Amino acid sequence: MKMPFNERKKSAKGLNDHGFTMLEMLFAFSIFCVISTFLPIIFQIIFNSHSVESRIQNMEWELFVNLLKKEVQAGESVEVVNGQLRIINGEDVSTYQKYQNILRKQVNGTGHEVVLQNVQSVSFARNAQSVTIVVETSFNQIKEATIFSFITKGE
Repeated sequence: MKMPFNERKKSAKGLNDHGFTMLEMLFAFSIFCVISTFLPIIFQIIFNSHSVESRIQNMEWELFVNLLKKEVQAGESVEVVNGQLRIINGEDVSTYQKYQNILRKQVNGTGHEVVLQNVQSVSFARNAQSVTIVVETSFNQIKEATIFSFITKGE
């Protein structure tokens, strides 16, 4: 006669009767500490990405103004026509205009040099001794620069 085999049911209690040791607790706590240390840094990176883009936009604006300042002061003639800034220097005519969401520069009607990105609107104004540029960015910031040239309006 065969004896029936009593199969033991698997449970958490039946598999390990040693319990949660101090070593396991210290290991789990150290992993928790490492994760909780890096969590604020990760949140800061995620939530401050807009400010990083804004700072890059400010640096790009400063670079654009300095480049335009050099070109305006070296040019023979500066004029605003149909919302575009034209700088004549010898036989070259540089045109600054808004194209989609960028401000681009073309020389003699050719080329496509991006000088400013994330532009919502731009306006140029020519005064007697200066050129004023007003740009509204995609971040709803209004930036304005006045560049003084060595050329008077009548010349």
